[in-house]
Amino acid sequence: MTAITRILVPTDFSVQSNEAYAFAKRIAERFAASLHLVHAFEDPVATAAITGAMYAPLPASLRDKMLRDIEQRLAERMPPDDRARMRGTTEIITGPTATTIVECAEATGSDLIVMGTHGRTGMAHLLLGSVAERVVRTASCPVLTVRETPGRTIRRILVPTDFGATADAALDHALLLRARFGASLHLLHVLDDSFATEGLAAEAYFTEAPVLRTALLRDVQGRLAHRVASLRSATRNEGGPELGHLDAEVLFGHGAPTIAEYARARDVDLIVMGTHGRTGVAHLVLGSVAQRLVRTAPCPVMTVRHVGSKWNGAPLNYDREHLPA
Repeated sequence: MTAITRILVPTDFSVQSNEAYAFAKRIAERFAASLHLVHAFEDPVATAAITGAMYAPLPASLRDKMLRDIEQRLAERMPPDDRARMRGTTEIITGPTATTIVECAEATGSDLIVMGTHGRTGMAHLLLGSVAERVVRTASCPVLTVRETPGRTIRRILVPTDFGATADAALDHALLLRARFGASLHLLHVLDDSFATEGLAAEAYFTEAPVLRTALLRDVQGRLAHRVASLRSATRNEGGPELGHLDAEVLFGHGAPTIAEYARARDVDLIVMGTHGRTGVAHLVLGSVAQRLVRTAPCPVMTVRHVGSKWNGAPLNYDREHLPA
């Protein structure tokens, strides 16, 4: 990713969608990007045709009135000054919401999707799911989700990393945003605290865990320090703005909750991270740290699914048998 030239902003006219649109405008202004504001309309006539006699088709006049109302609301969300300043457009797209948004992003060549999410958890999430999470799993371009009110510009960017290709692609995006917003950058690796979850006997925990934890910590700290040095070198060689102070930390914890708590404690404005975009059974079994953060993070989250990084590092795999003490 070398630039952001076109931003797609889906809206359902909720408070979260309004906040996402405001956040998208901030990014568009920094990149001189165009904005495309869309509403995905699940056509009740088409739904009735699929479901049969259970639902009666709406009269065409009522459907037309619904579409006119949506067009009016889109025009209100994007007033003439926004339309002129950011080469803005509005459109009603028809079809299943998440699928239609992803298809629209591909058709319009969008570099970024910015959308609100209601952040459902617990039973509500299990029953209703999340359009934003489905878009995160399937969109080929980065997706920036807004759950909480941003309220300010981007000053601090957090990049969780496992040193894999998708994490490095996310880092590239974070560097681009850092340069445009003059933000500080924070790198974080969370070492899964497996000793507390694998059911080891008490004596094994106390005699073996501290030694292994220390070795793992040293290994990851070394990799993180190498990554920071490589970043500084690449920035100098490319003539970009100096990185300045860059936090790089390793924490023991549990994925999404640890990242969210770090972001909250450091007053982070944006989390940028890779996601593997699992679907089907793999998604149900393994889930995704990125998708959990979409629901729980205290700030907007940008997820990067495709691999386009200049880094060639392999994902971090722990060799517990051969790590030095």
